[in-house]
Amino acid sequence: MIVSFKLLGYCIVVGAVYLIAINLIWNKLEKFVPTLKDFPKDLVEEKNPAWFVSNFVIEFIFFVLLPAIIYGWFYTVLPFSGLRGGISVGLYLFLFGIIPVATIIMFRIKIPAVYFLYLLVGMFFKVIVSMVIIGYLYSL
Repeated sequence: MIVSFKLLGYCIVVGAVYLIAINLIWNKLEKFVPTLKDFPKDLVEEKNPAWFVSNFVIEFIFFVLLPAIIYGWFYTVLPFSGLRGGISVGLYLFLFGIIPVATIIMFRIKIPAVYFLYLLVGMFFKVIVSMVIIGYLYSL
């Protein structure tokens, strides 16, 4: 299989722009939702530009770069494509990748349920829309 580097580049750029936008919106929203009120202050890391960049790099690798490369390798043999393909792969990643780990962490460490739900909803939007972008761009 031949990977289209042009499509991969579009996926990476559009996915990165989306992640930056959603992270800015989600961080602003966090000020209005009391997600961290039950956390001890010494456990909450201050959100500064370095935190934002490191968070973006991690999310970019796992929500955009790796899925775009893998989707690029296999999109010709997948039984679905386009938006449906992106949603399907995104739901699969969310249900079998993010939720089990997050749930195990929640039961092992006493994390407030409000923060846990806020974190999962944010990850849901990030992974689903990132995969929809990738699936749509590869269907063009």
